[in-house]
Amino acid sequence: MRKRFWSATIAVLALALSARGAFADAALDSLVSSERAFSAMSAAQGMKAAFLEFLGEDAIVFAPTPTNGRQVWQARQPSKATLVWEPEFAEVSSSGDLGYTTGPWELQPPADTTAAAADSAGAHPDSAKAAASTPPKLYGHFNTVWRKQRHGAWRVAVDIGGQHAKPNGGGVGDVTFEEGSVLPRRTMKGGRVDLRDADRDLSKAMRKAGADAAIATWAATDIRLSTEGQFPAHGIDAVQVRLDSLAGFFEYLPQGTAVAAAGDLGYTYGLAARFTVATAAAADTSVYLNVWRQDGRDWKLALTVLNPLKR
Repeated sequence: MRKRFWSATIAVLALALSARGAFADAALDSLVSSERAFSAMSAAQGMKAAFLEFLGEDAIVFAPTPTNGRQVWQARQPSKATLVWEPEFAEVSSSGDLGYTTGPWELQPPADTTAAAADSAGAHPDSAKAAASTPPKLYGHFNTVWRKQRHGAWRVAVDIGGQHAKPNGGGVGDVTFEEGSVLPRRTMKGGRVDLRDADRDLSKAMRKAGADAAIATWAATDIRLSTEGQFPAHGIDAVQVRLDSLAGFFEYLPQGTAVAAAGDLGYTYGLAARFTVATAAAADTSVYLNVWRQDGRDWKLALTVLNPLKR
């Protein structure tokens, strides 16, 4: 009798785990499909049309500080440049309503027609060659947080990217995609989580013990860090090296946050002041995006983006 009871229990648990895995896979697949459709529309119809289609009503972009993305893109003129990208990593909450993606982008600026116009006036005999020449591509990485809408479609909640040199491998068309881990199914208890507190606690830990020690405690083992002008760093050791190169510690000043219904994944964004000396004024300020993942009872930093504001 006892043997039959345990066999039935194991079967029920296996079925539940299978269902949870299928749900997570479907949510992740739909998220990645949305990211790919976003890029495809950008290539086919232009950046402006694509961003206005996929940005949520209250989506945040950085122009250069956190700004309503739809207002930014509505004010822009259509561009002849071609922007494409590809996800290399994606993770989704166990409730399937919030996720994030990151990967390489490429921007092909339009051909310069100024020389051709000058040639028509007889100014530059060789300008036909100049007009036919194509400017070099620009390269970088994007980081996008997505939220599922009531009608079931994914829309961008926060989008921030950075530029870096041309990659030797792993660029658009050469990506090895990695899925995030399947997060345990949770039920939110004790009210909503405010991850701005996690940002503030991380700031205090950095000020007290330094960035390296704080990251060792507060970061997930697979943390990703993106900074303007450099390739992304992956893993605690690589992130610590990158932060060492930036020097000092950061004080996060959050301006917005949201958490998945399951309470296992969330994000914050805002400004981050960098201090090289605790008693001195801030050396400079960056915009930031932090993606937090619940690990047991603790929140761990899974993705962080720091882009310095130009003075």
